Amino acid sequence: MIDRITILGGSSVYVPEFILSLISHNLCVKEIVLTGRTERKLALVSSFCQRLVDRSGLPVKIVGTTDITQAISGAKYIINQIRVGGMQARLRDEKIPPKLGMLGDESLGAGGFANAMRTLPVLFDLNTVIEAFNPNAILINLTNPLGVVVEALTKYSKLTVVGVCDLPAILIKRLSALLRRDPRDLTIDYLGLNHMGWVQDIRMDGRSCMSRLLERIETVEDDGVDRALIQLFRMIPTRTVSLFFHQDQILKRQQECGRFRAEVLYEAERQILKLYEDKNLAEVPDLTRARNAVWYEETIVPLIKAFEDKTEREFVLCVRNDGAIRDLPDNCSVEIPVKVCKGGMRPRKMGNCPRLLRGLFLSLKESDHMTVEAVRHKSYDYALQALTINPLVSSLDGAKRFLDRIIKDEQLDLH
Repeated sequence: MIDRITILGGSSVYVPEFILSLISHNLCVKEIVLTGRTERKLALVSSFCQRLVDRSGLPVKIVGTTDITQAISGAKYIINQIRVGGMQARLRDEKIPPKLGMLGDESLGAGGFANAMRTLPVLFDLNTVIEAFNPNAILINLTNPLGVVVEALTKYSKLTVVGVCDLPAILIKRLSALLRRDPRDLTIDYLGLNHMGWVQDIRMDGRSCMSRLLERIETVEDDGVDRALIQLFRMIPTRTVSLFFHQDQILKRQQECGRFRAEVLYEAERQILKLYEDKNLAEVPDLTRARNAVWYEETIVPLIKAFEDKTEREFVLCVRNDGAIRDLPDNCSVEIPVKVCKGGMRPRKMGNCPRLLRGLFLSLKESDHMTVEAVRHKSYDYALQALTINPLVSSLDGAKRFLDRIIKDEQLDLH
């Protein structure tokens, strides 16, 4: 029995999906604490979540609080999913870079950098509180830009920190279906960085299934598979990898975009909150499910269960490198297979970066490193360096224009 799980960013309208996953996996928890800054929104989400568990019969207490110290005290697991600045900030990350000739994204490139610059100071403050009041908690991070966040916290925190993204699990599930096998029956050689991950090989009973898998990919229609990259590298990437190799086409689509993803999600959130006002509602509405928040059901809750179990289970997670990928710095974050059980985490040693991708990985990691240092030192020069060397930023002039723009928009204190 777990005494307490705390969710930072617990006023998200998608938290009920976590509650449903907890119920479906029959995870025994005494108390779920939801914490957020907006009292009304937090109260609506907390009340709805309590109705869900009451209807299920699961003896779980839902607590909503804006007091961060109260929220994190006594929690064995702290799930971080805060979104600093809300959907309006995400909209800036998606909308502003294309106006300056760069891809817009909340996790990568210029947009991911802007997100990190406003998010990391908040997370460093939260880390100080958690270290003071609950240093033994396991921090499970979902907040973007996930790779930068995990790198920052594993460098400058004493906490156990692990990052979770749904993209590897989605890809592995899709590939396993093509092989008509349960993912647990397969050994997946997955290597990369967050949103820059690749399946190098898939084995069953010690034998590679990769050739058979690549043949099947050629015969199926799947918009989520980049066949050009697969043919070029003979590896299978997550869908976000396309941003690095098809920048011209994607940028053109973004520049012609009439409505960005953040705008769609913002409007959906408003409508969902109105639904939660109905005190008779005790079932997750279709509008909430439309987001397809699979990360709770397929990764977060199974990961917590694995931490509670004596039997090891493997997940693809974002963790500190520590030699798992030999030619990347030990103190950077990487996304690799990790065995998890009650005894802790055991990352798999993955060897070297794929030769043709090593330079790209190194430049991304150096950009992440300089981003973290820019926040730590409030340094304009570090920030400009981080942007300029990022593979999704087109030029020094473009980097400077963007940085000067977000200093005003995000009210950054750089010198």
